[in-house]
Amino acid sequence: MTRRADDRQGRGWTRTPLARLAAFAILIAVLAGVAGLAGRASGLEVEESDRHDGAAMTAHGEEAPASADGNGLSDAAGGLRLRFEPAALERGVSRRLTLAIVDPVGKPIKPLQGEHGEPPLHLILVRRDLSGYRHLHPQRSGESYVVDLTLPLSGIWRAYADFEIDGQKIVLGRDLFVPGDFTPQPLPPVTGATRIGGYDIERARQDLRAGGEATLRFRIGRAGVPVDGLQPYLGAAGHLVAIRENDLAYLHVHPLESSATGRIDFRADFAQPGRYALFLQFKHEGRVQTARFTVEVAR
Repeated sequence: MTRRADDRQGRGWTRTPLARLAAFAILIAVLAGVAGLAGRASGLEVEESDRHDGAAMTAHGEEAPASADGNGLSDAAGGLRLRFEPAALERGVSRRLTLAIVDPVGKPIKPLQGEHGEPPLHLILVRRDLSGYRHLHPQRSGESYVVDLTLPLSGIWRAYADFEIDGQKIVLGRDLFVPGDFTPQPLPPVTGATRIGGYDIERARQDLRAGGEATLRFRIGRAGVPVDGLQPYLGAAGHLVAIRENDLAYLHVHPLESSATGRIDFRADFAQPGRYALFLQFKHEGRVQTARFTVEVAR
């Protein structure tokens, strides 16, 4: 399957539109059909793909909370559309991904500008069973953006382009395919604590309800002591992405100001009920750590 995908990319799309659609449908069917075969080990698959050094910690204060409703569910929004190539990658092999954000007539937009010390473009990739996570920052190259990408797990990955233009936050999403054996992993149960890289991360327990504002509090400790000296990551104390389980709707929020040692607070508005995977990233001693939590949002 991988060889055929590579051949297709090498020759270019020379078939009719109907044939292209049929080929794409076959690829999706094959990926779904191997779901019962033996797969990779369970657990969260992440890598330290970013070591962005911010100059200072920035508080985002009382900005309106973002909404998870519909974010990243389409490759088009706000008059813009996301394009990238290739559409399929070989598992474990590094490839250069080229992205373009185009206007209604297909013309690439002007260069993006970062806000609050952030890179201008976030590329978040999440495997559809929420067991794999990547957070990258493509670089401008001509009228496009490029990034080298390796995906270690087979399956369908959702790619989100998260950026801001003219003061408007936009998230566009498309699927990326990695042919091969694929066994979906269940989302872990709701829990208030996890351990990663020698750090103990606790989330304050609370009742989350759809349509209401929520403050998500995380405490980071090591050897039973709150971690002092959290370093700025992307211009802030931490980074949080929430993905809804059933449709992979995307929510990207930033921390509120907090003076407590080893604590990061976020404010968000979960527009729809359901289970969400939270991907928390923070930086300490020069290394970025990624922790996953599952939360349940009631009606």
